[in-house]
Amino acid sequence: MYKKATIIGDGAMGSVCAMLLCDNGLDVTMWGYDPDYIDVLRQKRENVKFLPGCKLPDSLAFESDPEKALASTDMVLSAVPCQYMRSVWSRLRDHIPSTAPIASVTKGIEKGTLMRPSQILEDVLTTAHGYASLSGPTIADEIVRHLPATATAASADHQV
Repeated sequence: MYKKATIIGDGAMGSVCAMLLCDNGLDVTMWGYDPDYIDVLRQKRENVKFLPGCKLPDSLAFESDPEKALASTDMVLSAVPCQYMRSVWSRLRDHIPSTAPIASVTKGIEKGTLMRPSQILEDVLTTAHGYASLSGPTIADEIVRHLPATATAASADHQV
């Protein structure tokens, strides 16, 4: 169904999701706001800050330019910490293809508004997207070691 995915966020969970999507044959790009750290990821093929010791797939692309990262993507996965979601997505909103659904693996609520990550996305983005949330007792460094994990995907749109 999806061929090209863009991961927004270069932390541990974003890295694990990128690995899983690459393993499933998708063309995956990871976006991060810091060009210097994106260069580290690209060169070392390891998320030395957030997931040390785990090799990132050779097929995984890295990008700090939002326009390039989101160009012609089929789906977007948000792995941005909740307290930064509003600012990150405000910066990215004009670059997201209108047909690309957005799945969020972010946990928590926004300070001040008490909005869930999916509500923040709907509030910030002006174009209607299909939204999904993936949540559960999942810890990135356990998933990468293939330890048991359970996650639930939810969306008001069954297609997403």
